[in-house]
Amino acid sequence: MATNGKRIQESDLIGTNAVDFEERVDVRRLRRERLQRLQEQIGKAGLGGLLLFDPVNVRYALGVRCNEIFALRNKTYHALVPREGEPVLFNGTGLEPTVLDGALEMREVPVFDYWQAGVYTREATARWAAIVKSTVKEMGIGSEPIGLDRGDPVTIKALETEGLTIDDALEPVALARVIKTQDEVALIRQACAIADVALARVKKAIKPGVTEIELFAIMADTNLRHGGERMDCMLLAAGGNTLQWLKRTATDRIVRPGDLVAMDTDMAGPMGYFADISRTYLCGDGKPNPEQLESYKRAYEFLYASIPLFTVGTSFQEIAEKVPEIPDEYRANRYSVLAHGVGMSDEWPALYFTDTSTTGFGNVPGVLEENMIMCMEASFGKENGREQVKLEEQLLITANGPEIISQAPFDWRFLD
Repeated sequence: MATNGKRIQESDLIGTNAVDFEERVDVRRLRRERLQRLQEQIGKAGLGGLLLFDPVNVRYALGVRCNEIFALRNKTYHALVPREGEPVLFNGTGLEPTVLDGALEMREVPVFDYWQAGVYTREATARWAAIVKSTVKEMGIGSEPIGLDRGDPVTIKALETEGLTIDDALEPVALARVIKTQDEVALIRQACAIADVALARVKKAIKPGVTEIELFAIMADTNLRHGGERMDCMLLAAGGNTLQWLKRTATDRIVRPGDLVAMDTDMAGPMGYFADISRTYLCGDGKPNPEQLESYKRAYEFLYASIPLFTVGTSFQEIAEKVPEIPDEYRANRYSVLAHGVGMSDEWPALYFTDTSTTGFGNVPGVLEENMIMCMEASFGKENGREQVKLEEQLLITANGPEIISQAPFDWRFLD
């Protein structure tokens, strides 16, 4: 009994404060194991290293917070990760980042964003590229291709002028991030728990006269109060704004009695790990109309008929072939993906329906592996209807089958 109880507790939530009677997230181990996974993929890709600008990739590789939203638009912190050895953080801010134990090599580089450098941008970028070239030579990888996750033409040209061969970083980064470590799984459980609470609070607050933006603010507030970091989207819509899903983000639209209110959390919780859960609720004390009722039931049944397919070793294409058939009147408003990975953001892989994909290539080769985190999507609204139901569950792929780690309440008025 004691062993079973311990196993149950270890698959449940841990607290956020340090205690002396259980092991919680080990941040040093988290950083070490992520870097090991990334460097393994760098080697498999035949690269000498990676030059990373995407702040989520930088955080994954180095464990340093980069003010993600700001860094998406500005060349502030960026990282050079060699195939072996310690990475380097290039710092163009003049401000030293806070890192555990100071365990990070940092090098100052000139500012080379246009809004700061203006007409000197090309000259500043050339100086920066020379520092990068010097660093890769020092690491012993100066003659090998370097993967880059994002870069503008001026940046890429400056690196190539220095004699560097630029290749793709996105594939090795995606393949490293797809399998989660034990600490990552624990942090994702925390994020989902916060999202569950946020959705329960929103459900309670849905009353005639509230606005979409007020309801979204409850989600964001809950995330921040529980140690979360950011909201990647503002996907909360009511009534006709729900059809087609993704058409609208939260506005000052007033929610009326009988409206559907649909939401997608897209929240980065503690340590930047993601909860991506969707629910749809009915405003007021009434009953759903026939269109709402049918859409909700179809979405719920599609979701829970598909989840058991997410087992270790099952191919992405096999899942697509086995999910329930979607009636013709709902096909036009299907979600853009059938399912997708998630970790520190939406991640590889994306699974598509057999008859359509946003890439035009269909499903990539691949199978589910243990400790992947997948989000299963269900979005149902008739082509000529008024509203759409959006439901989504977050799954941990285990040796014993998929585990649903999101526990947000549904609106049981729609279900028998």
